[in-house]
Amino acid sequence: ADAAMKRRASSAPGKRPSVPSKSSASARPHRTTAAATKTPRKTLEDDDDELGDVDDDDGVDDDDESGKASAARRQDEDEEEEDEARARESAQEKRIRLAKAYLERLRQEQAEESEDEDEAGDEDGEGRHLDSHTRLAARLADEAQRKSGHQRAAVGDRVKVPAEVQGEPQTWRGHKRAVTGVALTEDDRLAYSVSKDGTIFGWDIETGKRLKFPRTPEVVVDPLQGGTGPQAPPKCGAHVMLCCAVSGEKNLFVTGGADKRVHVWDTRSMTHITSFPGHRGAVTGLGFRHGTGQLFSCSEDRTVKIWSLDDMAYVDTLFGHQDRCIAIDTQRRERIVTVGADRSARFWKVPEDSQLVLRPAAGDGQAESCAFTAHDHWLTGSQDGCVAIWNIARKKAAASWENVHGFREIVAPKSFDDDAVRRAMDQRAAAQAVSGMSAKNDGGVGEMASWVNAVHVGKGTDFAASGAADGTIRLWKTSHQGEPLVPLHCLAARGFVNALQVASSGRFVLAGMGQEPRLGRWGRDSGAKNGLQLHMLELEKERF
Repeated sequence: ADAAMKRRASSAPGKRPSVPSKSSASARPHRTTAAATKTPRKTLEDDDDELGDVDDDDGVDDDDESGKASAARRQDEDEEEEDEARARESAQEKRIRLAKAYLERLRQEQAEESEDEDEAGDEDGEGRHLDSHTRLAARLADEAQRKSGHQRAAVGDRVKVPAEVQGEPQTWRGHKRAVTGVALTEDDRLAYSVSKDGTIFGWDIETGKRLKFPRTPEVVVDPLQGGTGPQAPPKCGAHVMLCCAVSGEKNLFVTGGADKRVHVWDTRSMTHITSFPGHRGAVTGLGFRHGTGQLFSCSEDRTVKIWSLDDMAYVDTLFGHQDRCIAIDTQRRERIVTVGADRSARFWKVPEDSQLVLRPAAGDGQAESCAFTAHDHWLTGSQDGCVAIWNIARKKAAASWENVHGFREIVAPKSFDDDAVRRAMDQRAAAQAVSGMSAKNDGGVGEMASWVNAVHVGKGTDFAASGAADGTIRLWKTSHQGEPLVPLHCLAARGFVNALQVASSGRFVLAGMGQEPRLGRWGRDSGAKNGLQLHMLELEKERF
């Protein structure tokens, strides 16, 4: 009955069905109306339009970054492929690749030189009518001749001393005592020096950065391996270094000194490899045969020993000097020259086991240094300030400049006039004035001011230098035939010039300076500084 009454009430006219409340509608999830969704959809579309520009800009940046990343990946892949190809290539293919790269670099240099000549007008007209291939072939032929030692680069005539560097040179400090040896690599980029304090340094020529080698290991005498008795190191002063040499192709550096050993170092890791006993006196000179691992050493025991660094072994001993051997120089052939305290210069033919003995005239000083200018010509520097050039065809010096170092009047060869002598005197006086040296103020060195302790010739050039303790470094020009010996300029250098290295490019001269002479403590110049001096030079442009 109650149900029937409810049905009748709901179906009565004028009555509407009940509408659910908001609370009841909100209690039903997942139900939305069309009116509720229109406004949010419009807002999202507007937001998309507003953010569209930002998204587009980010897309460009993303594209740039992705492009750079892909380019870097491609470059890495190309480098990896190139490295793999180089690893697979044979020795012949590598030589061909390097030769092509070298020729391409030479072509670029020739093109630049041709442009410069066109701009300058080529006043002399020597290279105007030669095509690039002819000039490139001539340059390659010249370089091959120079490397083989058959031809010398004409550097002496092109050398100029800039006015701004005629004063104080660059000085590299590090050694606490006198520098006794300097060695320069074939590419003129690195130098090595040794000193009386036992320190060893490597130097970067461009930056002057210094690398210090560890101390030489103390010699342990083993009776089973030799090196005892007369070959044993002295009880005092065994750390003193007297000479050094470097082979850039072999990455080897050798030193010698008062411990009677030849020490071998690795230039890459700066580690000590081994040491060779055998000498019975201090090692005074070292030199590599150019382009090989054959090493020559001379000593106060009057002998010259030959070593093979390819096999790390002793080879032979050369006898001849009657007193201590002071200096040695090598070349590409198996020929060496030595000077000793017996007042002799000896030219050795190693394969033939023969030697040519040359002595200065009576009354002349003892030779202190030597350097090859050609296969059969060499320079010597003596205690009396004389610089002479010798050859195997004569028993006497081919040309000699007497008193060129020191404070006495210079005596030139007969082929030079008084003007040349006067010019050489003026150059020396100007350099001595810069270094603060004079006959009245010799720094306390006395007669040792004229001792020519070092001479050196740029490899493959006609450019040489000599140094003493008179405050100067003399620059020279030598011809291929050895004559004449022409003085060029003087550089100021206060102290004992114990070692010299002339760059094969002729762009600088590196001097090892000290307050004391190399082989003793007979004199001292307190105004000097122990270290290396770098004298930069300028060259006129070379034409091929």
